[in-house]
Amino acid sequence: MEYGIGNKFKPTAPACDVPIDKCPASSIPLYCRHFEFSNLRHPFSLFVLNLLEYYRVSFGQIHPKGMARVLHFEVLCRALGYDPSLLLFRQFFRLAKNGDWFTFETSKVDACLISSMVTTLGTWKDRFFWVSDSIVPFKMVWRHPDAILNEPEPSESDLNDAFLKAIRECPSRVRPFPEHLLVLLGVSKLWEKANRDPVLMRNGTVMSALEFIKSDDTSDVAFEDVPVVPDENVVVKGAEQRFEGTGYVSVSNVKDFSKSVAPKASTRRSTRRLLKGAPQSTSTEPVELSDHIEASEDQGVEVGAEKEKKLVVHGKKKTPAKKVMVIPVQGSSSRDVEGLDPDEVYMPGWSVKVDDSFKDAAVCEDVLSHIAPPSVHNTIAEMDDDMMLFRMILSTCNLAAMLPQGVARFRKRMHEYEEFSKKKEKMKSSMAAMKKEIDGFAEKEEAWVKKVGELTRRHEIELGDLKKSFEADRL
Repeated sequence: MEYGIGNKFKPTAPACDVPIDKCPASSIPLYCRHFEFSNLRHPFSLFVLNLLEYYRVSFGQIHPKGMARVLHFEVLCRALGYDPSLLLFRQFFRLAKNGDWFTFETSKVDACLISSMVTTLGTWKDRFFWVSDSIVPFKMVWRHPDAILNEPEPSESDLNDAFLKAIRECPSRVRPFPEHLLVLLGVSKLWEKANRDPVLMRNGTVMSALEFIKSDDTSDVAFEDVPVVPDENVVVKGAEQRFEGTGYVSVSNVKDFSKSVAPKASTRRSTRRLLKGAPQSTSTEPVELSDHIEASEDQGVEVGAEKEKKLVVHGKKKTPAKKVMVIPVQGSSSRDVEGLDPDEVYMPGWSVKVDDSFKDAAVCEDVLSHIAPPSVHNTIAEMDDDMMLFRMILSTCNLAAMLPQGVARFRKRMHEYEEFSKKKEKMKSSMAAMKKEIDGFAEKEEAWVKKVGELTRRHEIELGDLKKSFEADRL
């Protein structure tokens, strides 16, 4: 009831010990935090459905922060008066791995859409429920963890220039939005006042949806409702809203920018027509999506393999995309940072000098900030609070468990080193004595050589005398 999901979709609470990937047949899992934190609403928008089918990923595999970026993009597009475009989405975001889940991280090509993000998420992994797979108009695929993540970003020449320029000028904070805003933009149908339209008020003046999204502090905003006026778009009520060319223009000057009034008897905004906008955006009229989608064709593709990707999304038919070179991605990105090859050796960029001391806090901080490569920092930054706390506790407990064995081994090695040092000292003493003895032998050898020399000279003298005496006797 809270999420607006009817009994016809058979919402069921799973058993406490059942993981989310063990979903019953003919059912799909939905995370509670997707609705509470990520601004997801049912009926799911065509943009969300197209995105899931394009990336071949299930609701149960997407991290709430990744889903929050998806809905933030959609909300921002609608606040600007445009339909959310999957092509434009790929300009700003890319699919990435986050542990056992997938997320959407900012792309390296265009990362100016998000100014900041609410980091507090709380418990979410064990808060999910099953619903009938008929809630999605196509066969939802459970994405293989080794499947290639992304195709190359689209060329800017394929994008609507005015749309792209407008959205680049609207960096904003990702956070849970109030129901009034989501109903105002057509993302939510949870509205019980058929004859009233939601409106945002600040200091007694109507506030545009875009102004609300771009404001970090909205504590002074009042959420009210006003009478429905036929053929007037609720988003632009009392304010200039649609961005065209170089500025905002009023609703009367914008072609096809109006809403159809919901039937008076309806208690939901189910017939509210989504806003029409850029030519390349996805159609917002109801369409029939395929009942079946083939298993991911990008599983097990070799590096540099070229394959033709068939996409869903545009209107009532599937259109083949151009052939592109797809590159397997390891971790959350194919490159740690722009221009850095993951196969290269990471060289820390710290400014530690030889005479620095770790007693200096600044030196320690510099070392810690560079001790891991950028991809590790990015992965940690993508972790939610629960995951980071879990990893820290696990690492601390493992370290504590290894300390006794580590200390024992250290003592053993130190004892062995001490014994070796003693043997080394004895060897040094023996070598010193041997050298002294050798030096003694050398002195004795020198004395003997000297004595032999004297004897030789004496013998030569005696031999000379005998020779002279022999010559005298002969004469």
